Amino acid sequence: MKLIAQFTAVQKSDADVKFAVHVFNAWSSRNYYQFFKLYLVAPKMSGYLMDSYVQRERNLSMKILIRAFKPSITVQKISELLGYPDVPTALVYLDDLKVVYTNTNKTHVDCKKTTIEL
Repeated sequence: MKLIAQFTAVQKSDADVKFAVHVFNAWSSRNYYQFFKLYLVAPKMSGYLMDSYVQRERNLSMKILIRAFKPSITVQKISELLGYPDVPTALVYLDDLKVVYTNTNKTHVDCKKTTIEL
């Protein structure tokens, strides 16, 4: 935050700097919803910079979701909250985590039976 306070007015008005400050604020306040929303609309090459730590933040967020949404949460909701572009991509992530689904269609994650070791 000290660095941000030292920015000049011109630097603060730059769209890329504003985006970076928004990302930092979302990350530092653990506002995962906002963080992943920003990730999906990252300008220029900033999405590639964010890629290096997005997976770590998704894992932390998933632990919180599993605890908060008992007894179950839809895969669609997980996809939206974790910033995935679509449900099939989120399913690949969830299958890698070995989550337990409530049905064979894989539409809901059973939060009571799912334990995530990350």
